[in-house]
Amino acid sequence: MKISHLLLVLSVFALLSCGHKNKFNINDYIQGETSDLEYSISENEVRIPYTKKNGVYMLKCLINGTILTDMILDSGCSGALISIEEAKYLAAKGALTANDYLGQAQSQIADGSIVENAVFNIKSIVIADQIECTDVTVTVSSNSNAPLLLGNEVLARLPQWGFDHQREEIVFKLK
Repeated sequence: MKISHLLLVLSVFALLSCGHKNKFNINDYIQGETSDLEYSISENEVRIPYTKKNGVYMLKCLINGTILTDMILDSGCSGALISIEEAKYLAAKGALTANDYLGQAQSQIADGSIVENAVFNIKSIVIADQIECTDVTVTVSSNSNAPLLLGNEVLARLPQWGFDHQREEIVFKLK
């Protein structure tokens, strides 16, 4: 790990603003931000409705109890990804600290190029208020417009998952 990268990451977090467009805080979440969604839960599975936008499947996720947002379900992504904007917001709220910094990693992005990004431990990602994954390794893209990806870092923790396109749900098998 290069010291200059760590200093850059920490200096960016030191310059944070408190505002964040198009994101919800935990108070919005508690006040029923997801109350319009209905879930089917049994002993062995959870069925969560998805939203399809521009050909991708979106799930409502709560990141470190602070950001409620849509994440793209991306089985082609080896990990999980958030943008620098989400990282700044989490840091501003105290939900991401220097202690969560794991280092730098190189990633190959969709166009084939290699980029170097910061990697952090996210203490909790809750999918649609139903499935919690703890200690998730997340890559932070320096692109502030990067989509939020829920990839195999999370999906591999579940025994099985799949689509029920008739009901527009993603079925997560728990056992």
